[in-house]
This record gives sequence, C-alpha cells and structure tokens, in this order.
Amino acid sequence: MGKLAGWLIVFLLLIVNPTTTGSQAASFNSAVFQPGSERYIVNHQEQAMDAITFIEQGRVWVPLRYLAYACGITTEGILWDPVTQSARLTLGDRELTLQVGSKQLVGQEGPWQVDTAPQIIGDRVYLPARWVASYFGYGVDWDAEKRAVLIYAFPAEKPQPPPAVDILLVNKQLPLPADYSVGELVDFQDFRFAAPVQAPLQELFAAAARQGFSLRVTSGYRSAAEQQAVFQNRASKQGLNVARATVAPVGHSEHQTGLAVDIAGTTRAYDWLAANSWQYGFILRYPKGKEAITGYAYEPWHFRYVGVPIASFMHYKGIATLEEFVFNYAGG
Repeated sequence: MGKLAGWLIVFLLLIVNPTTTGSQAASFNSAVFQPGSERYIVNHQEQAMDAITFIEQGRVWVPLRYLAYACGITTEGILWDPVTQSARLTLGDRELTLQVGSKQLVGQEGPWQVDTAPQIIGDRVYLPARWVASYFGYGVDWDAEKRAVLIYAFPAEKPQPPPAVDILLVNKQLPLPADYSVGELVDFQDFRFAAPVQAPLQELFAAAARQGFSLRVTSGYRSAAEQQAVFQNRASKQGLNVARATVAPVGHSEHQTGLAVDIAGTTRAYDWLAANSWQYGFILRYPKGKEAITGYAYEPWHFRYVGVPIASFMHYKGIATLEEFVFNYAGG
C-alpha cells in the first residue's frame, strides 16, 4: 500500500477481463467461498483468485475485492484510500465504508459495530463475508459439511457448493489418498514432477540464478517402489531409527505426490530459498524447530509446491508448516 493521497480507484478485478466483469457483476448474484481455496464460484461459474479464503478467530475471512465482485459491485464501485486504509463500496444507491483495524462500519444509516476488524495480509484486505453481503441485501449461510460460505439473494435458492476443500497433506500420520493420481509427469533437470510444478520450478531456479545461486535438483517424483528403495537404503546405511526420522515410508512420502523437490545448493542458497520460494508457490516443508509437528528432521533442501496464493498467505501470516495451515486456517 503506497503513501498516496486521496481516494484512489483500485482495480480489484484485474484478473477478470472486462467482458467477464461486465456480464457477471450484476444484481442478485450467488456465490460460494471455501476456506483453503484460491477459487470461488459466482453464478455457478468457478473463478480464480490471487488470494485464499481462510478461517481465523472462529470466522471465515474472504478477500474484500472478490467478495465485492460476488455481491455485484463493479470496479467503479470500489474505492481504496491507502492513507487511511479505508475502502468505500457502492452498489446502486447504497454505500458502505470500512477501515482496516476498525470494528466500526459506516453505511447510509450511520455507523455500527462489528465483532472483529478487517485486516490486511500482504496487499489484500480480508473480512468476514456477512457484514458486506448482508448490507447489500444478500443472505449469508455456512454449510458445515462442505465447509462453504454461501451468498445468495432472497428469495432465490442457496447455491450448492462443491465438496469441502481438501488440501493434499501427506505425513507420517496421513497417507496419500487411496485414489490419488499424480497425473501427467514432466521433466526438469532429468527428474520427473507433476505438471503444475514445471513452470514455477523453472521460474524459481531462474530467479536464484539471477542472484548468483547455482541450484541442482537431487530428487523429484518417486514411485512406490522407488520410495521403498530410498527407505531401505537409508536404513541399511544409518539404521532404522535414522531412516524413520528422515525418510517417509511408502504411501506417506511427499515425493510420491509429484509436488516435492529436493534441491542441492550452498548454505546461502538455502537461506535465499527459504526467504523467497513462496513467491513461486513453494514452501520449505520441514523447517527447523518444527520437528514435533512435521514428524521429520530439518531439511533445508526439501520444498513442496502449494501454489502462490497459499504460499503467500503462509509467508505473510508467519505459518511455518503445512500442517498448521491446513488444521488452523483451512478447516482441515
């Protein structure tokens, strides 16, 4: 948020092309937001976000710009003042003003108090959906089974959410789902990875090279047989106890997801990766001091791809492990 004076129009819907914005930002929308997801549904059409919905303080927090869009507010109806960190939303003849850090909202009928204040994470403003949606005439409900916030206009029926979001979490206690399929595998530095990892990994390595770091992949996707061989090799050389502390058993390895990468580099390179990999959608999977949570010893070389929205959220909130994110913020 730059120190610019006056009210500035923030183009909150830049990821949506003008045609889509114009056709979908209409009255009487319906919408679904689900914790842990960077996608949401408006009028039965799935849309991408560059942020995520999450749970905190017993509330579901939604990115303001996408909440406004879901309520039919167009780009022109959203104003942001970076000096006061206030947002003004306008839909038809109704106007609502809110401020980051303040539990007071101001509508045309005057101010009123809410139970928690809007917050900024990174460069995104978040707040519970009910305040804004209710003010602009929408009903808001929580579907506990599918972990979804439902936004709808009376007397229309509530939208039907998809199944609850299940972020892939694999550790000693949680195995790969029985029906898990890695999908298409692609090559990078002579190792295989799930297809979504290829471009972000290339970008990460290119960024490291620009900083003078030469990185090398030492492991990517492993089949069950390959994972078993790694475990047995470690056990034969260093003992079963060391193997159990440092290598996942078959069915519990992130390498079997195709989303994990082991990287060889210098100590300075590992420091750079730990500080910057989130920008490319990666997290340090087994950080120092979190062994009791992850179940594994510190591995500065092991990174897991989770996508930029989740990695960014974890970075800005100071969340060190995927376990903490899934169980404390995604409703897992």
